[in-house]
Amino acid sequence: MMLQYRSLAKLKTKKIVFEDAFPARDSATLEHLKELSSKRSVIEESINQKSFITEAIAREMSGGSTSRIEQERLRLEQYIPLLENFISRADFLSVTGHIVPWTSKLKMRWSSAISSSSFFDLRGPKFFQINNLRFELAMTLFLYGAILWERALEILSADLKQSAFIFRQAAGVFHHLAQDVLPSLHPAISAEMPQEVTTSASAAMSLISLAQAQAVYVRRAEGMGNTSCGVLAKLHYGVAELLSEATDALISGAGAGKSVSSHFLEFISSAKALHELRSQKFVAESLKEESQLGFAIGVLRCALSNTKKKIPGEESWKAVFRKEIDNATEALRKLEHENDFVWHDKLPLQHDLPLPQVLGRQLPRGGIKTTCGARKYYRVVKFDCSSSKGIRGKEKARPLSPSKLFSPTLLSSPSDRSIRFIPSTFKLSSNRLKLNKVSKVVAAVVSEESAVGSSSAGADVFKLTYLEGNSWLWEVGGVSILVDPILVGNLDFGIPWLYDAAKKFLKSFQLSDLPEVDCLLITQSLDDHCHLKTLKPLSESSPNLRVIATPNAKPLLDPLFKNVTYLEPGQSSEIEGRSGSKVGVEATPGPVLGPPWQRPENGYLVSSPKGQLTLYYEPHCVYNKDDLEKKRADIVITPVIKQLLPKFTLVLGQEDAVQLAKLLQARFVVPMKNGDLDSKGLLSSLIQAEGTIESFKELLAKELPDAQVLEPTPGVPLEIVAP
Repeated sequence: MMLQYRSLAKLKTKKIVFEDAFPARDSATLEHLKELSSKRSVIEESINQKSFITEAIAREMSGGSTSRIEQERLRLEQYIPLLENFISRADFLSVTGHIVPWTSKLKMRWSSAISSSSFFDLRGPKFFQINNLRFELAMTLFLYGAILWERALEILSADLKQSAFIFRQAAGVFHHLAQDVLPSLHPAISAEMPQEVTTSASAAMSLISLAQAQAVYVRRAEGMGNTSCGVLAKLHYGVAELLSEATDALISGAGAGKSVSSHFLEFISSAKALHELRSQKFVAESLKEESQLGFAIGVLRCALSNTKKKIPGEESWKAVFRKEIDNATEALRKLEHENDFVWHDKLPLQHDLPLPQVLGRQLPRGGIKTTCGARKYYRVVKFDCSSSKGIRGKEKARPLSPSKLFSPTLLSSPSDRSIRFIPSTFKLSSNRLKLNKVSKVVAAVVSEESAVGSSSAGADVFKLTYLEGNSWLWEVGGVSILVDPILVGNLDFGIPWLYDAAKKFLKSFQLSDLPEVDCLLITQSLDDHCHLKTLKPLSESSPNLRVIATPNAKPLLDPLFKNVTYLEPGQSSEIEGRSGSKVGVEATPGPVLGPPWQRPENGYLVSSPKGQLTLYYEPHCVYNKDDLEKKRADIVITPVIKQLLPKFTLVLGQEDAVQLAKLLQARFVVPMKNGDLDSKGLLSSLIQAEGTIESFKELLAKELPDAQVLEPTPGVPLEIVAP
């Protein structure tokens, strides 16, 4: 069990109204200011527990999620990019001197969750007011990191992998806060400030979140039972050292820790003591395996003696400590009994006990620490032991590092003294997604390695960028593939009164924003895959572009492109990139859109240049089981939420997607939200969604527990690296 700290997100705030403080030059800007206030108001009411939104409405607003914490996360992800955009615009006007009085009118006030309290706070939380927009951003980002922390704890018992990943996301948010946001805020602060906006607290929170992530990974490794005791001991000690670094950062930045909550400091010290005990318990087991019972007994006695002095006051933490102490005491009793009756090993003196270690060679770091007379030299190395193969002997684990929050930036500047927003656009160049101007696009949290899987040099990589709807941009070993693109106009099937849909996030993404494409891949002949509004201008700019498509689209594509390969299910072809790399493509049967005798549409199996990874894609989750039962795919891209019309299923998902992943023995499932569009028209009101990504994860965990669900963020490349 892990110690759980549940007070991190208990922040309070006062209402602010942006349009009352900032003059708007035009009606569009006024609407943006009102939207900013509206998004902020929903968060304020929620964290102040004054929301009147019913559970049903909250669930609908969050895309079907029943988790209060997940709903809060989504609200913050809608507000933060708008706020960052606003601050960027305000920065350009700061030279005029108008921003300061306007900002002062907002009266931005927040309470603190990790600052120490006083007798006078018994009447309610103390509010800190700092008249700087970056104070609002900093507190909101801290709340976002805290909500991610809460979410990781919420799913801990159900999904260890995802819990650890979310802890790392939280670490990335706090790291971004400490490195990128707070340094520009501090010179402007003269008033008293909460701990949440100190760089020391944010840096410490990043370390603590990493420690939590590593603790989850170690827990998973313990449960799998294929990781050696020696490695587990070092991993637990690595967690303890991360927590030690966090404590040092907090105390050094807060004047001996006097302004930091004593309850929070107790949590850190208690968690550190717990992992030190667990580390020493595994050290003892490792020594026993090496027939050194005397040393094993000495290590456990010393560890128990230290831990019993550090039992926390909170009952839930105390219960975890007691259980861990009881387990260690029982292990010690068995060791002593075995030694007394069989081995008769001499017990070592305390200063002869083995030194605690982390993964990595022993080096002095910050002097010598003494515990029970034993000198400890160490260098902290944090490791991710999430691999299903475990870690043994001298096998290396991947470094565990914080995820980074990449924030949007603005490029243009205003020429007037009022506030005006610039529309959002994305720019793709050199096969990398770059954010130029963002207002409503959710800031993406991307791991520092920016890849899932191994980091081996020369390994095949799939880089998958979701463009919403059924549209994708894939980069496979240097080969760029554009899939079912809808990049010009809306999706309306030529009958907008019946159905008319627009993208929610990548509203301004255009054909000109694409990198150089090696191949266009078309799965079906209908407008939501073979979108003529997009394909006509694409063919005009690239008439010789290589196209691979279903033969059903021949009447549409032949007039446009000169280099088209039509694949029947079972047929295959190759795509050659500019670098000479070749990617294999095999067509598989998809849905039949017409009478039963009509040719089915296509799904595709795409193989990387070295054959190390295979991807399967079919955008309706319709497949032929007999055809696929002998196929294998490491990555499956599929819808997981069903889309239903009365008495007719448009898109399958849920259990069908689970069976597809199981059939192909997938290691990674990338869920599509191809129904998540801003739609209107008669048909739009009739389409119903069934299931959620969370319910899909639960189903998948039962059938294919080792498969990992990777949710794509529109516009953000998701990299999957071959093992």
